[in-house]
Amino acid sequence: MLPIVARTIFRIQERLLGRGTFAIVRQLEESQWWPRERLDALRASRLAELVSSAYEHTPYWREVMDRHGIAAGQVRSLADLRRFPLLDKATLRSRRDEMTRRDLRRVQLVRTSGSTNEALQFHTSSIREAHINAARIRGHRWIGVNKGDKEVYFWGAPVELNAQDRLKRLRDRMVNDMLTSALIISPQTAPEYVARWAGWRVKCLFGFPSCMVLLAQMAASLGVDLSVLKRRGLKAVCATAEVLGANRGIIADAFGVPVYDSFGLREAGLIGHECEHGTMHATDEQLILETIDPVTGNSTEGEGELVVTNLVGLAMPLIRYRTGDAVTLSATPCPCGRSLGGLTISGGRMLDFVVTSQGRWVGGVAFIYTMRAIRGVVKFQVHQERIGQLRVLLAVDKEFSADGVEQVRNVVAKRLGCDDEILVELVDDIQPAPSGKYRPVVSKVAWQLRAGDAFPPKV
Repeated sequence: MLPIVARTIFRIQERLLGRGTFAIVRQLEESQWWPRERLDALRASRLAELVSSAYEHTPYWREVMDRHGIAAGQVRSLADLRRFPLLDKATLRSRRDEMTRRDLRRVQLVRTSGSTNEALQFHTSSIREAHINAARIRGHRWIGVNKGDKEVYFWGAPVELNAQDRLKRLRDRMVNDMLTSALIISPQTAPEYVARWAGWRVKCLFGFPSCMVLLAQMAASLGVDLSVLKRRGLKAVCATAEVLGANRGIIADAFGVPVYDSFGLREAGLIGHECEHGTMHATDEQLILETIDPVTGNSTEGEGELVVTNLVGLAMPLIRYRTGDAVTLSATPCPCGRSLGGLTISGGRMLDFVVTSQGRWVGGVAFIYTMRAIRGVVKFQVHQERIGQLRVLLAVDKEFSADGVEQVRNVVAKRLGCDDEILVELVDDIQPAPSGKYRPVVSKVAWQLRAGDAFPPKV
């Protein structure tokens, strides 16, 4: 599909969904150059509207504000905002319906991917989704990729596709988006992916850095030439959902194009996107970002746990929401000249892989999708100490059935596609990593093999 045609189809799609996405894009393209004082005035106005709406329309926030003596009309600054208590995921889960504004149009319940092992549901609206889409479009334009350009999402998509999934895939292709599953990467699929992307003339690859690195290492071991993608039109790789770190150089060397980072949370919005100079700019028009000491909850000036207030999510206000991600905020000017603030991600979500006895590399997201099908699973973690065996830890609630262990064993075996041994163990709780994140997979095997560039593993 020609980019201009794909972009037009996307515009029509957004209008049908009640989203004024491209009008917001135009606003963002202007506001990113505003003097900081004008940008802060916009944020203050939106914060006042958010707080007033939350008090008037949601029982939870009315209760919070009354308890803490917060008058809706007096909240206009970060100092005022800090009078609110911190909001965590547990509270969001338990009080979700009481946080939701019911009189808005096109409010829907959606679910996060749960890349930290703890998926949650929240309410969103067409207005909020339009703002998120617009911010993503602006961020991609910074790196030379416009909506309608051919983009591959190397993503944790389920391997099994039902009729609705196939319909969505058709819609995606009409707007020049291609979804490629990163759940399973093998010596068989890696060459297929590269050939498919090259034939399609992809301009941007968007996905998990760990999957990009694994694909690059596997391609090198198989003699697959990734430079064909650049020759056929690839301009950039955009990473998301994990800490990019040293993987940036590995990916850039392998694909021969610049690598940029993007950072967001489904429930909180697009938090930041790197510009052409490599600065990650915050989506300041839509968010207020803070950092706190993760132990005391006190505000910090340097590195700390990121706390987000979404200024455009009136359907379900998220005010001072703890993300569990470690970042450093910055007001240092960028050579690009944009007045938006900056942030550096210093800790966050890292997915891992397990390696089957048949040489298939299965991403941690695969297990997230698998565990969604089992009622009563609150948390899980897959451990792999050696090839041929997995140990699945489960923290469950009263909805977990008597045959739940056997269900887990069966669905994991189906996902792996082999007869590797699967041990299932019920535990009281699963503790997070030092970063505060829950890793879906902890695989000694995968890291050892990747360090040794052994593809496929020798068993």
